[in-house]
Amino acid sequence: MLQRISFPTLLIAWIAMVALCLLAICVCDNVQAQSIYSPLPASNQPLFRDNAPPGEIGALQLQRKPELRCVWQAVEIRCPKGIKISMADAGQFTPDLPQPARLAVMIGPVYRMRITGIPLEPEVELFPTLEVIDRTHPPAEREHRFPIPIEIDEDDLEAAARGELVMRVIYLEDNQVAEPVDTAGKPQRVLDLRPHQDALRTADQFGRPLAILRIGSRVPNVSEGQDWESFLFGCPPWSTLKPIPTKQQLIDDGKWPVTANAGSISDRR
Repeated sequence: MLQRISFPTLLIAWIAMVALCLLAICVCDNVQAQSIYSPLPASNQPLFRDNAPPGEIGALQLQRKPELRCVWQAVEIRCPKGIKISMADAGQFTPDLPQPARLAVMIGPVYRMRITGIPLEPEVELFPTLEVIDRTHPPAEREHRFPIPIEIDEDDLEAAARGELVMRVIYLEDNQVAEPVDTAGKPQRVLDLRPHQDALRTADQFGRPLAILRIGSRVPNVSEGQDWESFLFGCPPWSTLKPIPTKQQLIDDGKWPVTANAGSISDRR
């Protein structure tokens, strides 16, 4: 099994304590988000292990943190160019989603996806699962600007097409150990682990695990009935996010701040 943990990026601090957010937030350098770090329970027999079946860790998190129940979290699923992705909804898969797929999902449930259009593997279909196990804390009404980045690269897809199981644990870095590296516009940083290393516990040492992506080669042999519903994990609810407005759209809507120095030099003559 190929295990990977994904690094987020560090933003500008706006309060005394440094605020951390994820890679996707790089586009909004002047927007701040607070994070609350709460490590996984420490014991000789860890409560959370990366070999737990999908859904078990999310369910345990909801028991451990009841405040996460019924909480929506923004995510952004990124795939290589040409890859098509759809989500399970109402017992079937949706039409292909726009790329990147920006969604609001609930914390705890497992979401089943379908990926097609893999280079050199046109007949292959992959059915990853996404399990969000914690939340970020963006400013109110700006949640869509702070999605958790769920990045799927070609190495992940090729490994899964060969029959391997790929696990990605996406986490929010601890501000005490985070590297102040600007990765805006660059691929998500990834740390590959050896099979005997626990990806979830390793991510917990660096910060706060937020989401688990599992990509395998398992293909359903049914398309209806209870087994199909189980494969889709009951199709938990999700919705698409509104797009992030451009500067020109904000100006057109009268939401861009006007300053006393606005206008060109020729306008002031």
